[in-house]
Amino acid sequence: MSASEAFHVLLERLADSDAGGLGYERLRSRLVVFFRFRFAAQAEALADRALDRLARRLSDGTAVDSLESYVLGIARLLVLEEENRQRKERLGAVEAMRNLELHRWDEEADAAIPALRACLASLGEEGAHFILSYYAADDGASRIERRQRMAAASDLTLNALRNRALRLRLALEKCVRGRLQESLNWPPGRDETSVSDTVVTMEGDTTS
Repeated sequence: MSASEAFHVLLERLADSDAGGLGYERLRSRLVVFFRFRFAAQAEALADRALDRLARRLSDGTAVDSLESYVLGIARLLVLEEENRQRKERLGAVEAMRNLELHRWDEEADAAIPALRACLASLGEEGAHFILSYYAADDGASRIERRQRMAAASDLTLNALRNRALRLRLALEKCVRGRLQESLNWPPGRDETSVSDTVVTMEGDTTS
């Protein structure tokens, strides 16, 4: 049965042929009010969808004692469907933003490695070797022992060694940030705290 034929079946159930149109509009108005409390922008369209489903059920021969009660059940189901649809859209938008952020991070990570290598080279062989050794990844005890050996070899206290490493690291971060601003078109005032993490986590990869 066509949609037009199903619609006429609904009108016949609503009232006499003279008043059927009025009965339809009254039922539709009630549905619009019902949906407006939940989805104001979609209230009219959802009311039409509810009535279309009611008309199809009637045309399929579904036994319906109370049209208003039955269409209200359809309306409640449509509310659940619309909520699920909007929830999926929100999740899809969140996922899209995450993918965009991961893509941006991948671009920055790809650019950061050559930038870090170039900036390490600018420190000179001795400076690059010093900061790579100071921040080499290992467990706590080994790291402390290595830094004690570095301090002794350089005739420095541990505090002086730490201050020298900090100065070199800050210089390195500034250099990497400047190169990334050029290669990735970062705005000059961008506060890119991930550069600091990049310097530390990628130092072990610069010799590859």
